[in-house]
Amino acid sequence: MTAPSPETIEREKDKLFLTDAEMIRRLGVPEKLLRPLLPALESKYGFPRKSPFFGDRRYWPAVKAWLDKHHGLPDPSKLTR
Repeated sequence: MTAPSPETIEREKDKLFLTDAEMIRRLGVPEKLLRPLLPALESKYGFPRKSPFFGDRRYWPAVKAWLDKHHGLPDPSKLTR
């Protein structure tokens, strides 16, 4: 897989629904490492699933929230001011 141009990355940075390739690229993890783990992450750890309504893409805010939770960051909706 070839790397996208900087223009493509800039244009796609605000997309909400991502293909697995786009998500993996955004995460900065080698595709060979992450792609085989995705089914187990979904079934065993509650990783956000692909939405059939949006072309089998994953909702990026849900992916980010899952990652934040699994890396010990607090839920921003539960923070008090």
